Amino acid sequence: MKNIGHRLGASGTPLENTLAGLNNSLGLVDKRWFKYWEFDVRESSDGVLFVFHDDEIPIEGSPVKTWEVDFETIVTAGRAIDIEIPSFVQVVEALQDSTEAVMIDVKWVQSDTCREILFSAASQNKDWKLMATPERFLVSFPDGIQRTWSERADALGVEFVRVGRHRINLFKARSTPFRWWWASPKWLFGL
Repeated sequence: MKNIGHRLGASGTPLENTLAGLNNSLGLVDKRWFKYWEFDVRESSDGVLFVFHDDEIPIEGSPVKTWEVDFETIVTAGRAIDIEIPSFVQVVEALQDSTEAVMIDVKWVQSDTCREILFSAASQNKDWKLMATPERFLVSFPDGIQRTWSERADALGVEFVRVGRHRINLFKARSTPFRWWWASPKWLFGL
């Protein structure tokens, strides 16, 4: 089902996942097609959370993994392709007073500092959740740290759900092989 809040209300346009896209969409929320604001978050090589969908960004004509470069380089590369890439903090500030639900799609996070920033933002805002695909969840929350962050999520009241299957809590799903098996298939998307 279509969600006009996808990628900050500008999905499929050059403004997706940008503050300009969000600002163009604020106030135009059609409740028939709006479910929640959604945006993608990643961590740069210098530990800055930023909002961008793709794993790679073109730098001087060649695709470069976003986690291999610092935030300033990412912003510069975005401008070279006419995209203003915002930091996570900028988007949180822009959505702070929103009454609509927010889903933060975790694409790539590697530091505990950035994990804590995500959990803090989600815990301080009513109806905000973190989400990921099972594959991306395992990259951002590998086995050795899952228990710690599961306990942290419980303590803060943070829900971390599966993309496309928002009833599945990924930390709880990792607790047994059967639950993880049930959470993993792509063909159950939407259930």
